[in-house]
Amino acid sequence: MFELILILSFLAMACSSIGSILVIKNQSMIADALAHSVLLGIVLGFFISNSLDSPLLIIGATIFGVITVSLINTLLKSPKINHDTATGMIFPLLFSIAVILISMFARNVHLDIDMVLMGEIIFATLNRVQFLGLDVPYSLVKVVIMCLINVGFIYFMYQRLRIFLFDATHAKLVGIPIKFLQLCLTTLVSLTSVIAFDTVGSITVISLFISPSLISLAWSKSYKQLILYGFGVSILTSATSVMLATLFDVTISGMYSFTALIFLIISIILKKVHTLALSTKQHISE
Repeated sequence: MFELILILSFLAMACSSIGSILVIKNQSMIADALAHSVLLGIVLGFFISNSLDSPLLIIGATIFGVITVSLINTLLKSPKINHDTATGMIFPLLFSIAVILISMFARNVHLDIDMVLMGEIIFATLNRVQFLGLDVPYSLVKVVIMCLINVGFIYFMYQRLRIFLFDATHAKLVGIPIKFLQLCLTTLVSLTSVIAFDTVGSITVISLFISPSLISLAWSKSYKQLILYGFGVSILTSATSVMLATLFDVTISGMYSFTALIFLIISIILKKVHTLALSTKQHISE
């Protein structure tokens, strides 16, 4: 159980660190689009290499992540199409093509529709490797590296990201490379989605990207707090979902999304109570 909690916690932190940017920019649907559309790149990479461990899967997923964003931006040039509409048109198209290809040509391999959609993190502990002298799950090594990459990107680009997120106009005036930041963001979301596919499936990936930052948003007063609180929520949600899934003998991936929803509801209620208490205290003092 401890290894499952570690894998899910690091994966959730990797997703939430990048997902915080999407939440602030009101582009949460981009995570949904990329988490589904990169599947086509994974499928095509598998067909070319005939191996689920080939780097072509990551390369293909990254390419289709960039293609997805490019297609969405192309549709946005029309004044009658908004961001959500464009996103809702592109990712079902690419995702459906991937599902059709899987159902037709990949029936006898691990790359099946059920695993792609729902995933099963409990199998992640079976494939093990020697890392730094320790026998650890291969998935744990991948999610830790992905988490370090995402956190490293935010750390080194923090000042630029902070200006870009809260004042895009000022960011352009001071010469911040907005297109480069967007390309990096798209690439990291795509790579993180690929890492997450093999453990939790495409549906839970969305919750991993969005829920920690969404829960933390009401309590955060700065971007740094949003990221740190998101990490705390990621670990708490991961540990709780694994324990509850084990207790009730249900899928961990589905339990994570359910637990995240419960925590979001609790967070909203507590925030309203906190705001009401502060308002009452201020009123009494006056």
